[in-house]
Amino acid sequence: MQNKWSASRIFIMTCLLVGISTATQAQDNLLANPGFDSDFSGWDEYFGRVGDWDSDDADGSGSSGSALLGNEGTSDGVVPLVLNQCIPVQGGEQYDFGGAIRVPAGQPSGTAAYIFAYPYTNDSCAGDLGIFVSATGAANGNWSPASASITTGANVQSMLIALGVFKPEGETADAEAYFDNIYLEGPEGNNGGDDFEINPSMSASWFNPAESGHGIMIHLLDANTAWMCWFTYDLSGNPAWICALGSVSGDTITLNDAFQVEGGAFPPNYDPGMIQEVPWGSITIVFTGCDAGTMTWTTNAPGFTSGSMPLARLTNLWSVACN
Repeated sequence: MQNKWSASRIFIMTCLLVGISTATQAQDNLLANPGFDSDFSGWDEYFGRVGDWDSDDADGSGSSGSALLGNEGTSDGVVPLVLNQCIPVQGGEQYDFGGAIRVPAGQPSGTAAYIFAYPYTNDSCAGDLGIFVSATGAANGNWSPASASITTGANVQSMLIALGVFKPEGETADAEAYFDNIYLEGPEGNNGGDDFEINPSMSASWFNPAESGHGIMIHLLDANTAWMCWFTYDLSGNPAWICALGSVSGDTITLNDAFQVEGGAFPPNYDPGMIQEVPWGSITIVFTGCDAGTMTWTTNAPGFTSGSMPLARLTNLWSVACN
């Protein structure tokens, strides 16, 4: 079963960038880890309810999986939400959401898998659940698409995407269903496309969706300048800090003079005079939306190779919504 993140672990993840999860369902998907490649990272457990990660993948991929969620005990006819994400959105816009669901054979009659979208007039999905739209597919034992659209009110600032399993009121047998490739797609300028521009909310911690244990911190110094540090490892497994000052233009941060920080020692033996900034290479980060992008790097430094990786958001700035 998926363990609920503790406050201490969230803090450690924020500071040390012990990453979370996966690639987006589409380029403009606003959700983190929509395909449950290896776990539930990026998703919160509603009221502490838990589910299981399962290797059954809607696309038949051997390197990914799905969320297996349940509805246990006597049903009151209300869907117990299990996993959710709170996403910054714009007011007065249409958003499309959905995913793939599978209700396996042997479930109580009437069992259904639901994907809900709840809009909120604050930026933190806080308060009572109000108006919502849901998506569900055929309960035929196979993977089936589920999709719906919702238009936000003028004052809406965030959207809760939540997953749960329904069974009829009074049903005592346990029910379960699988979820995969969940998506939330919105207007250009919010979730990617030619109009997207980097904004203050991009000052955050970011991670490689497919690899746990390393990631980057970005701080926007002003509209044209960004500072970045990548907390990672070399090919031999030694910790490596790679930092750079770069320029911001549209959806792209360009960092031409990245360097590796070397020579430090733990206090009280720390001596700032021993710190060296060893030239490392160049890095380019292109954001496809508020919560996703791609980082590409070129290096000739010993112990490293050039490459690229997808990025997804790990943290949000307090009271700074993506726009």
